[in-house]
Amino acid sequence: MRQPQLLMTFDDCTVDHWFAHRGVFVDTDARVTFFVSHADRITDDETDKLRALQREGHTIASHGLRHLDGPAYVARHGLAAYLANEIEPSISALAARGLGHRDFAYPYGRHDRATDDALTARFSWVRTTSARHLDGRATHVRVDLDSPTRVLPSRGIDVGRRGVANPDDWAALLAVLDESARTGTGVCLYAHDIAEWDQGLAEGRNFITPDRLRAVLTAAQERGLTADGFEVLPD
Repeated sequence: MRQPQLLMTFDDCTVDHWFAHRGVFVDTDARVTFFVSHADRITDDETDKLRALQREGHTIASHGLRHLDGPAYVARHGLAAYLANEIEPSISALAARGLGHRDFAYPYGRHDRATDDALTARFSWVRTTSARHLDGRATHVRVDLDSPTRVLPSRGIDVGRRGVANPDDWAALLAVLDESARTGTGVCLYAHDIAEWDQGLAEGRNFITPDRLRAVLTAAQERGLTADGFEVLPD
């Protein structure tokens, strides 16, 4: 049985908050992946912070240039336009700043066979999203990282979204980690901003609190899961 593995990921571009709370990753011996959108608009200071996170062992990868819904854009403008206007410029913008890896996360998790085929030809791994089940279906998000698939499901763990608290699904999340540990499989989780409770709700963010993030990473560590960035996955 292989070593069970947690792939913890963050989406969008709240670089200052990711950087401010990076001590959580140090304390839990975790490496994570930041999927960055709007890379052409990040400031020099944000670039420096992302480079520092990259030097500390975290993965920086693409979340699209303008955070577009891939299948919807393709339906309106065609696959070639999607690749030319959303995907390639995102890769280039990250590379121009000394950032980026060969992985991608779909904005909103939306994808189809056409986008999967096109993007797995350009990226080693692409990440989608999955329903946040509270029952036995919660463990379906686990993946065999040795299988041929390069399209990974992921489970959201934000505690709040757009100013509203999410249901507390801690028990379901622990069940996912337990099953990953028992079966030697991988599990991918995703969040967005890292912010304190009052700040995250007041500002209408999709966010996880530092304390909840620490609890998730600690629970994975206690169960023998290694917390790795996407860059450890095979090409």
